[in-house]
Amino acid sequence: MLGLPRRREEAPKRLFSRISLLAIGAMLSLAAQAPRAEAQYHVLALSAFGGYYVASDLYNSISSNASLELKNSFEWGGRLTMFTNRYSAVEFAYSRVGSDLAIKNAPGGVVPAGFDAGHIDGDEYDLNFLISQPTPNPNLWPYFTLGFGWTVTHPKTSLTTVSGHSLFAFNFGLGTMININPRLAARLDGRWRVTDTAITTSSGIYCDYWGYCWSYASSWYNSGEFTAGLTYRLTPHQ
Repeated sequence: MLGLPRRREEAPKRLFSRISLLAIGAMLSLAAQAPRAEAQYHVLALSAFGGYYVASDLYNSISSNASLELKNSFEWGGRLTMFTNRYSAVEFAYSRVGSDLAIKNAPGGVVPAGFDAGHIDGDEYDLNFLISQPTPNPNLWPYFTLGFGWTVTHPKTSLTTVSGHSLFAFNFGLGTMININPRLAARLDGRWRVTDTAITTSSGIYCDYWGYCWSYASSWYNSGEFTAGLTYRLTPHQ
């Protein structure tokens, strides 16, 4: 699990590197074009959040329609945000997720007695760019977010020793901040994350203790997240 020999896909990585540079350039350009009539300011803010992690299949069975899925779970983390003006921000984010692996559509309809697929924890590090638009309600700050970073995996299983990996990832989503007072705001956020597993669907095959053989479901692992938390501005909102 995430510790097997891998064959790198250099072409997709180069493509996403170019897309990343273009996207960052576009976000910075939009930020520079924010309404100049508004007084620009630099505000630092700290956020803490908890939420719901929406996982997907990780392995497919070679001989049947069975799959190993990561279970949905709780996640938590924090963000350090720099508001560059009233309509843009850049932030560094950290999230901690952890999911159990479970068999789905077991061969013969029966999960083997004592089956233990394992557990995977992940540390997610992202650099996110936020763009907002003016709203009739000055206490709302809706935004679109695009981010790039990496995920460090920590797989665990009782059957064998596996190692973790640092994997490229990107995310995008929507959210809003709701001002409670000049320094405190509630924050709601939903985003989609794509992680490069650094393998191809035809590689990374392994057979478990019970004789079932599995391959990775995709070379790009998809997951969703819905989070809520509080944001504290180190300088008051203007």
